[in-house]
Amino acid sequence: MRPALALALLLAACGTARELDRLKDLNAAGDLAAIAATQVDCTGPNDPACLQAREIKANACLRLGTAALAPGSGRAAEAPAQFDCAIANYRVAVVAGPQPLPAADRSRLAAGHLLALRERRDQARSAAEAIPLNAALAEEAARARTAAPASALGFYYGASAAHARAALGPETALARCPPLGEAQHLLTRAPAPDAGLAPALAALARAVGTERRRFACP
Repeated sequence: MRPALALALLLAACGTARELDRLKDLNAAGDLAAIAATQVDCTGPNDPACLQAREIKANACLRLGTAALAPGSGRAAEAPAQFDCAIANYRVAVVAGPQPLPAADRSRLAAGHLLALRERRDQARSAAEAIPLNAALAEEAARARTAAPASALGFYYGASAAHARAALGPETALARCPPLGEAQHLLTRAPAPDAGLAPALAALARAVGTERRRFACP
């Protein structure tokens, strides 16, 4: 390795370590706004410190977005930008760390990323805005099913994306039954969910069933 390149890599690693130390301090203090405002430039790869820094920022943005939607917060307009922040940082975190990622790390990052994608889609102000967001959710859910087939997460969020694709299409059986059938298929194939996911999965199954009956889907 050329000396100049080695020095550049060393300086980048030192910068990431300083970023991570600051983010850890802010996280310990519960200062989510300061975390979200902190610029994190690292991209990896094979950089565990970068993975941690990106994950801390993604988690903070996700929590801020969720808090902005709480009844009475008066800050709902801030939620989309916070979810965008979470999505961007989870995406980098996945590729920033050692590859292949340990299963526990991949599962933890996928859970946050999928939730942020769904929440961002649900804040779309039009079908034109929602459709690409929903497609991104469907793609990430498919990756989660491949990476962790024993987890219900990828199946749940994939079914959520299929259900939304039906709702975003024309209000006809021809348009809605295929994605509703896909949602039903994913829910049927889903492994047993954990206690935290079970109510959401059951509610989605009821919604899909109601729509399939409404359109007399086979």
